[in-house]
Amino acid sequence: MNCIGLIGLGNMGRFYAQRLSQAGFRLFAFDIDGSKVEWAISLGASPASSPKELAQSVDCIVLAVPGSREVESVMEGESGILKGLRDGHLVINTSTTHPSTDIRYERECADRGAGYVDAPVTWRKQGLIIMVGGTPENFALAKPVLEFIGYKVLHVGPIGSGQLLKAVNQLIGACQRAVWCEAAEFAKGLGLDPTLIRDALELPIPEDVLGEDFSGGGQLALHYKDLGYIVDLAHEREIAIPLTMLVHEIFKATKRYGSKDWTQGGIVTFWRRLNFGRQND
Repeated sequence: MNCIGLIGLGNMGRFYAQRLSQAGFRLFAFDIDGSKVEWAISLGASPASSPKELAQSVDCIVLAVPGSREVESVMEGESGILKGLRDGHLVINTSTTHPSTDIRYERECADRGAGYVDAPVTWRKQGLIIMVGGTPENFALAKPVLEFIGYKVLHVGPIGSGQLLKAVNQLIGACQRAVWCEAAEFAKGLGLDPTLIRDALELPIPEDVLGEDFSGGGQLALHYKDLGYIVDLAHEREIAIPLTMLVHEIFKATKRYGSKDWTQGGIVTFWRRLNFGRQND
């Protein structure tokens, strides 16, 4: 697996490109944004005109796109990855998708003699944790590639298991963020400076919850997308998640009136709007 194809050159894809090029892999790159492909070329990557062409040029394909819809877009059609697969290929989907997407494409790839794993990621201070779902054989093929971009690469179960664990991660992250927002605005309502949560109580409240600027990469919209998968999974399996359902609605409302570029901290404006009248009492 010396030749890697990378599809998606957003925040994560750019990070992958840098790490993989530093590791000595030969890179091919595709993105619908031509300027991002030009950036990859400056890094030493070769451009591909379509996902199909990229697949025909490499041994391993890494997907770094927003979600299930985008994975379907690059996999399907006359210019899609499935048309360019050959025996021995490996597809690594690091995107956060609904598990059913990965179950479907593992089967489609296997029919063509290729492997497929779901490998969503999450940031920690040390770097990326990568949660891999798939057969032990496909995990063994993916691991040497993934170890160059993550500090912890774990095989967590059969196909789709990585996405299930990522859903748990995203549920916790969204609900934690909502608690920090409520605590900050509660402190304000009591006449306290909310930075005391950080400075006096020594609690790790996110900095963007304390401020006014929420710009920075569009993570709120992506997290809202992930919450949609979580809600779907809860309905499918009849799992009660009442707190997360409320937080999903808060993310939905904020996404509709906020900016597409906002970080998750932008949801604090939901509480600020609720408390606006009280601030003028």
